[in-house]
Amino acid sequence: MEKDKKEIEIKLRSSQACVREGYQLYTGNFRKIFRATWWLAIVFAILQAAASALPVLLSPTLLLPALVLGLIAVILWLAAANRQLKKRQMLKPLRPLAFGSWFRHLGKVFIVTIVCITIVAILTLLTSLPTIILMAANWQSQIGMLNGDPSGMPDQIRWLSIGVFVIAGFIQAYVWLTMVPPFYLMKGTMGIQDKEKEEFNKKTI
Repeated sequence: MEKDKKEIEIKLRSSQACVREGYQLYTGNFRKIFRATWWLAIVFAILQAAASALPVLLSPTLLLPALVLGLIAVILWLAAANRQLKKRQMLKPLRPLAFGSWFRHLGKVFIVTIVCITIVAILTLLTSLPTIILMAANWQSQIGMLNGDPSGMPDQIRWLSIGVFVIAGFIQAYVWLTMVPPFYLMKGTMGIQDKEKEEFNKKTI
């Protein structure tokens, strides 16, 4: 996301091109993105670890609050990271879009959103395997204790779980961040199309 005209040129792109070039933009500039956002990613990782710990280490009844906390953490992370990248001038300012513009380009928005969420879901599942294993082990232990069985878990499992949750959350921060470049390019395309439409309407009046 450096000021490289070839890489960040704002032009008309198809939905597929927005996704493809967005991910190329992300991977090609990952080091700069990481240096600009690592401290925000730590905050996100702590919030995600708290969300994971609520139903696992405290009570399964806290699953809904955990999901809400996790969703809020993702929204805050994407907003803060996007702002930080713009502040570091890794993303150029784009033409503001009217509210109705999102409805006019609903097809493009839908395709880019579905593809990005699918990719994020697959990557999140792969990076969350240690967390899922620990969750299953903790839940099985808690169920056994309710039935009168001994815990069977080592004393340090709580801290081990928290450590794994934090590390997984940090990795997932950059999985979620892969959505920013495709949406950035999509928004740029939508802005150009709206501008061309406005100019055409002025000429025909």
